Amino acid sequence: MTKEITLNEIEKYIKALHCHIRWVILDYLKEGPKSSEEIFKFLKDMNENLDSNEDQCKGMCGKGDFKNLKKPSLYYHLRELESVDIIKSDYKPSESKRAPEKVWKLNMDKLTIILK
Repeated sequence: MTKEITLNEIEKYIKALHCHIRWVILDYLKEGPKSSEEIFKFLKDMNENLDSNEDQCKGMCGKGDFKNLKKPSLYYHLRELESVDIIKSDYKPSESKRAPEKVWKLNMDKLTIILK
C-alpha cells in the first residue's frame, strides 16, 4: 500500500515517527509479521549490542535506550504507529488448539509527502 499525505497531514506522521525505537520496530517488521513478545525480545536483545547513541530520543519513549523498555511502553509505540496506519495488527492461527496469536505487520510500502 502506498499512502500520499499533504503538509496538512504531516504532523501526525511526524509524531508517530519521531522516535528511534519506532524506526527499529519498522525495520524489524520488514522481515514479516511479529508478535508483541517477539518485538519486545528483539529490542531487549538489540540493546545489548548497541553502543551509546546520542541520536536516540531522550524523551518519554524509552529514555534513549531499550534496556529499560517495559511492555506497556512497547504497546504505546505500537499503537502510535498503528494510529497512522503504518502498521496493523492481525491474528496468526495457533499451531495448537489455543487462541490465535496477535501479530503486528507493516501496512504500507511507501509514504509520500505531497508538497504542493
